[in-house]
Amino acid sequence: MSLKDWLLKKLSGDTSAKLELSAEEETLSGLNLKNVIDAHLDWKVKLNSTLDGSSTEKYEVKTVSQDNLCILGKWLYGPGKQLYSKLPEYEALKKVHAEFHVCAGGILNDHNNGNADIAANKLGREFKDLSNQIQLDLVRLFTTAKT
Repeated sequence: MSLKDWLLKKLSGDTSAKLELSAEEETLSGLNLKNVIDAHLDWKVKLNSTLDGSSTEKYEVKTVSQDNLCILGKWLYGPGKQLYSKLPEYEALKKVHAEFHVCAGGILNDHNNGNADIAANKLGREFKDLSNQIQLDLVRLFTTAKT
């Protein structure tokens, strides 16, 4: 399924659509789309295991809240900025990516302060929505930049 087809299905609410890419579609100026999506989806697992107490990892709120330390963040502030910052799709992605990290940090902060219900609620709603939006905005940027 092409990027454009996947995006259209996701936008229509079809959550069963699987993203399968050709080697040409998969990368944009050194950024691998699948790797970035997987890395951000992994945060849900990390946060869930932190909230349920099964994680052996300790995450710093300040570090998690920063949007320039992960693969996507480094790309957005490096090659992505140099090549695509004039595109509205780039700005949209950068904005939602920053919100995603602030939300993740907020979930950890709530958890650390004993507000488990608030943290779980944010994870199930706000965080999920931001994660989905990152996927969509990534595909929009890839699609626009490649046309």
